Order: sequence, then C-alpha cells, then structure tokens
Amino acid sequence: MLAAHDALAELTSREHEVLSLIATGRSDLGISATLFVTRKTVEFHTQNIFRKLGVPAGQHDNRRVHAVLTFLHETG
Repeated sequence: MLAAHDALAELTSREHEVLSLIATGRSDLGISATLFVTRKTVEFHTQNIFRKLGVPAGQHDNRRVHAVLTFLHETG
C-alpha cells in the first residue's frame, strides 16, 4: 500500500474535488449538485478514491471517514 501522501498524489483533480467535498460533509447528492454531475459519477469517483487510498472495506469501517482522515492528515 502507498503512503498517504503518495496515494493522494495518485488522485485525479476531480477525485481531489470529490474528496474535499466529502470532507466538508457533503452527501453524494450534494456533491453531484455542486459539481453538476450525476450521482453515479460521484459514486464512480468515490470508489476510485477508496481504491487508490487503500481504504478498508470491512463491515465495521466507514470508508468515507477513513478517506477524509487520510485527506486531512496530509492537507492539514
């Protein structure tokens, strides 16, 4: 697995936008309205973010929280 900084560098600019909106607490619907894309597109980007950041997919893990924590750790 890549270090958090390296993993964030792997994100596209749109994935960075989506992740930053997730970090502000936006839902997929809110993100889609902000970026003028479909919810399906937001879901696609979100799944790519999870994959690139190596976010765990366990039943007891909140993937959005893990992604935001990685984002905040590297940008804060």
